[in-house]
Amino acid sequence: MYMYWIFYDVAYDEDVMEMLEHCCVTGFTKWDRVLGKGPHADPKMDTSVWPGFNCAVVVIAEDPVASELLRALRELKDRMGRRGIEVFRSVVERID
Repeated sequence: MYMYWIFYDVAYDEDVMEMLEHCCVTGFTKWDRVLGKGPHADPKMDTSVWPGFNCAVVVIAEDPVASELLRALRELKDRMGRRGIEVFRSVVERID
């Protein structure tokens, strides 16, 4: 089972949500108006000095959805020119 952290510019929200639906992702957690700064990007603090903000989505998925999601995320990053989106994946296990 994998956990995907997806951070992206709010301008790409519709693209990300459509991609999740296309990949048959049935559950996720989403945060709107995420503020911060990446190592190679300007800060996004939703202020007049540092305008803009991001969204963040966490998806927990098992194969075959996890494999399809990874493929779709790579394709989306390529389509965006690899700017405005970061994705991290880790192995997770459910604790009962």
